[in-house]
Amino acid sequence: MFKFLKNNYLIILILIFGFILRIYKAEELFMYSHDQDLAGWFVRDVIENKHLRLIGQETSTQGIFIGPFYYYLLTFFYALARMDPIGGIYLVTLLGLLTIFSIYWVFTKVFSKTVGYIGSFLYSASYFSVFNDREVVPTMPVFLWTVWFLYSLHLILKGKQKTGLLLAGLLIGLIWHLNFALVLISWLVVVALVISRKKAELKSIIIGVLTFFGTSIPLIFFELRHNFIQSKSLVTSLTTSQNDVISGFQKFERVIEVLNKNFTGFLWGDFFGGDYSLAGLFLLVVFVFLYFKKILKKDWGIILLLWISSYIAFFSLYSKIISEYYLNGTVVVALLLVSLFLAHIYLKANKKLLVLIILVLFSVLHIHKLLTININRSGYVYRRALIREIKSDAISHGYPCVSVSYITDPGHNFGYRYLFYLENLHVNKPDSGSPPYTIVFPLKDDLFPVGKTFGALGLIYPDYGKYDEAGVTISCSGSNSNLTDPLWGFTN
Repeated sequence: MFKFLKNNYLIILILIFGFILRIYKAEELFMYSHDQDLAGWFVRDVIENKHLRLIGQETSTQGIFIGPFYYYLLTFFYALARMDPIGGIYLVTLLGLLTIFSIYWVFTKVFSKTVGYIGSFLYSASYFSVFNDREVVPTMPVFLWTVWFLYSLHLILKGKQKTGLLLAGLLIGLIWHLNFALVLISWLVVVALVISRKKAELKSIIIGVLTFFGTSIPLIFFELRHNFIQSKSLVTSLTTSQNDVISGFQKFERVIEVLNKNFTGFLWGDFFGGDYSLAGLFLLVVFVFLYFKKILKKDWGIILLLWISSYIAFFSLYSKIISEYYLNGTVVVALLLVSLFLAHIYLKANKKLLVLIILVLFSVLHIHKLLTININRSGYVYRRALIREIKSDAISHGYPCVSVSYITDPGHNFGYRYLFYLENLHVNKPDSGSPPYTIVFPLKDDLFPVGKTFGALGLIYPDYGKYDEAGVTISCSGSNSNLTDPLWGFTN
């Protein structure tokens, strides 16, 4: 054990450091909304109803659903937490630590141990990656996916086609379960085969294809059972307008802006203000420096350029409004370039102290941002407290059921139903005649005086005098609307 600690103490310290940042105020910073609420219903359906689901939630593109793999991972951690959504934090924290270690291991194998240490430290400390690793959503493991996809390309470039294609097939099959945008770089497997200058091995290709189909079984079964609904929706989304108001060069500029925004968030946040172009320019200079210094070999130079270009080209032409998380698959390129650059300075330029100072300043900058974040006080902790208050008040007044209404903007009324289920509350619609509790967000006391506040949430209690025992009993005699009403994005 002593020998193991001696040989691995640095990566262990980095993992501990990353773990602390990822659990800091974990519950209070747990942004619980519709996606997390819907995940709870998936878990309940699997565990309580014994329903093995083939799909997760519907995506923002109508008719296309995300795969169930992430949700099945959640079921174990929800069960560990007695069905409490806090189990999701356990899962993403573990996946975040696995990502940190994977960056160390892959960068070490592909480049050097110094690159591995620097890359894993940068990822563990960056505010951008810390908060990605706190998001209890199916797209969270994208960074983990990209670093292992990078390793599969390395294996192919080294002529290890059997292992490389097996790993690539596994990962490409998982794209449907994580983030559809990752398919944009799957063709780099073919690029790696071509520039490896090794003859393609039929046996290795077959293994990769079989692995791909193995991880795609839920998708295949679902499509066969439902008349290829997702395949048709995908074709429709690519051939019809998806309602973005900009196109052409304006769309290209927007993609570059979002790309640079992600790079900025990962590198230095808002330290230099809102000029995102600095990050893109910095990375371009670093790339050119590494390439002409032959630190970044030609094969990797081609792959990384095509990696970024694939995202830019597709989203510049695609008519859907672009979101930052669509481009998360590019951040590993920025991480690799900066890690190679700092490792070169550390080893070749003999500027060890300078690199250590840069890493310390990097961590201090991002930790400061984490410690001073303005907490949105409407997440898990506050919603759970509000719903427990509704239950307590209903019991004290002898109400066997309640109704709940919302005074808020459209969309902000989502993210409560699974928490009602956890408290075993019979919740009806406001027009049912059941005693109404009203949730207010944001607080506007001058317009909607509330009886009690929970962070940024307010609760208006029923007018108790209007409800007698007989009337309430009648209103509660029907089914529990919270369990029977349809939930947007969730299919039965």
